[in-house]
Amino acid sequence: MLWPGLEGLLSEAVATESLPLRQLLDHVLSGGKGLRPTLVRICAQFGPHDPAEVNRVAAAIELVHLASLIHDDILDGAPVRRHRPALHSLYGPIPAVLTGDYLFATAFALLAQSPRAVLNIVTATIRIMCEGEIEQRIAPGLNEQAYLGHIGKKTASLIGAACRCGGVLCHLKRSGQESLARFGWHLGLAYQMADDLLDLLGRSEELGKPCLQDLSQGIITLPVLRFLELVPQAGYWREKISQGLTPEEREEIAAAVRSSGCCEYAEQRAREQVDLAFSALESLPPCPARDELARLAGQVLAKIEGLDYSRPSQEGAEEEEVAGSQATV
Repeated sequence: MLWPGLEGLLSEAVATESLPLRQLLDHVLSGGKGLRPTLVRICAQFGPHDPAEVNRVAAAIELVHLASLIHDDILDGAPVRRHRPALHSLYGPIPAVLTGDYLFATAFALLAQSPRAVLNIVTATIRIMCEGEIEQRIAPGLNEQAYLGHIGKKTASLIGAACRCGGVLCHLKRSGQESLARFGWHLGLAYQMADDLLDLLGRSEELGKPCLQDLSQGIITLPVLRFLELVPQAGYWREKISQGLTPEEREEIAAAVRSSGCCEYAEQRAREQVDLAFSALESLPPCPARDELARLAGQVLAKIEGLDYSRPSQEGAEEEEVAGSQATV
């Protein structure tokens, strides 16, 4: 979803004479989905805008996102990202952390040339993302409200910020900026809920990483939360999850959740978030940009349309595939 002007700017922004760093950056910058910069670009089309300025802000937000993924993978011990070894798996955690820091610094160099309002939005959002990560690890909570808070801060906040920044760049009124931010927030919640469902259902081909990773890291997502609210053995499973599940136990609880109707519940909640995203668009003027945002929201639903909750997961398949290819990376 990246476009030539953005790709060129990203390459120029991160350029370095350090050959080792260049190798790490090449690995990070290839294969991204580009959702967040795309949202900046679309939302800037609600009014007159400077394309160069849009590219600059879109690049900065993409770099913030990429840096956060590097750090997240280290914190989670995740071996795979986007069907390839995670950066820390190839080069170790210290070079990976520093690469993430380099991307953050580069993002702020770009933002320093952008409107102050954009800089304020992005810096506030990074703080919110850090809060979400810390809260999930120190005070995870075992209810739906806590879950929504965590994914809101960790995922939806940056998607909402991307949309709001686009509105700032086209000088949209504050009410319009808030509508765009609200759209992005609900889109981000739905996006994460869909990914959580795919993780539980073993759809590594959609996620680009191994499945059942949330359970392996002790992260309780919405389908599992719902399951724990309904079953008599909830205490047993909470204790098991807190202690660390074996691969057999992960598959056992995943199968139980899939057969309990809790995945259908989570899917419905994701659909509700998409509906709220659509509602946020209603106050914006009809135009191609609004239509494109609606199309993107519909794509989230397409990810979970017609999922077979009875199909066994395929935990580890992605890890095995990538492990076999590491020698050529």
